[in-house]
Amino acid sequence: MLTKEEFINKIKQKHSDLVIDFSNTDAISIKEKTDSGRVKTLKVGNLELAGVEVRSILGLRSTNFEFTIDGDNIKFSVIGYGHGVGMSQTGADALAKQGKNYEEIIKHFYVGVEIVDM
Repeated sequence: MLTKEEFINKIKQKHSDLVIDFSNTDAISIKEKTDSGRVKTLKVGNLELAGVEVRSILGLRSTNFEFTIDGDNIKFSVIGYGHGVGMSQTGADALAKQGKNYEEIIKHFYVGVEIVDM
């Protein structure tokens, strides 16, 4: 959760030209999502920002997020970790250290796959 002021300050560190009026119902809005439901483009005041940039600026775990504005606060609800492209090297390493084999690790990241000899 961020206050509106904290949110503005974080965005302005990268985009000093930000102009936002929270009295507008669409002061912040999700413009486009990826096929996997992650934020692709977010409208923030007069700017359109990539979801990955917003994730980086705000320190969110993932681009799979929603938000609500409640009074002076903006609450982000984030699902998962990473960019949603595939296997996390750090996550795979952690699973290997827990004793998981390659097949278990692959199936953890790629649900529904079948590994076969060719």
